[in-house]
Amino acid sequence: MYEQICYQKPFLKEAIARIDFVAPVEGLEKTLPPKLAKALSQYFPINEPIDAIARELQLTGDQVQQRETRFKQWNFFGKEREKQLSLAPAYMFVTYKRYTTFEDMKTQVSAVVDAVAKAFPDTRAGRFGLRYINSIEILDLPTPTSWGEYITDALLGTMGFFTQPEHLTRFIQIAELKYGDLDVRFQFGMPNPDYPAMIKRAQFVLDLDAYVQTAHDLGDSMQYMEQAHERIQELFEGSITAKLRERMDAKSAVSVQE
Repeated sequence: MYEQICYQKPFLKEAIARIDFVAPVEGLEKTLPPKLAKALSQYFPINEPIDAIARELQLTGDQVQQRETRFKQWNFFGKEREKQLSLAPAYMFVTYKRYTTFEDMKTQVSAVVDAVAKAFPDTRAGRFGLRYINSIEILDLPTPTSWGEYITDALLGTMGFFTQPEHLTRFIQIAELKYGDLDVRFQFGMPNPDYPAMIKRAQFVLDLDAYVQTAHDLGDSMQYMEQAHERIQELFEGSITAKLRERMDAKSAVSVQE
């Protein structure tokens, strides 16, 4: 029903796609193949690698020792740093601070996955995750806890228990769901940036994280991305009202692309 909606003024703070590899990719800790670097720079033209350290605690007899592994994290950014791609021996992720459409994100993530798979054919994914963090802030609410016009009553149901919501310092709920191999963790509510003071700022977060934790070929991650987005969109749209869609300037995705 909502597949063709595109929001011109979304409250999306960050969108993230991440793949953790089954085993570290040998060679990536020091160098990046030139052909791979060229392919990654197609959508992420700014290249700024950094030196990183992974720390691991190891139990040997009665002693606990810390093991450090140094590696390169190959960071690529968009022209205006509105998005970032990071590739390391154990993982890769793409994060967007400025989001356009899911189709754009999918195209770019797919190009990255294909390039990594060609450079390192034996690489397999141990986990895939897609996360959307929406931070809705509306200044003209009657009170900072009065979200009935913008968030559905079904999601706000337990708010009715608090007869004096002006005394709330935080209101966060978590729901976890499972759809076959796909798990979804949905955090929603008022996190309150001024905590532990009482809520004074009108902010409502819809944080949707869908992930698969079964080993699979890198290319199969794109199928999981489609499934994850479908579940995330379903939950997001079911959480908001028509008035919030109007506020976000909802348009047809087809007309926007044209």
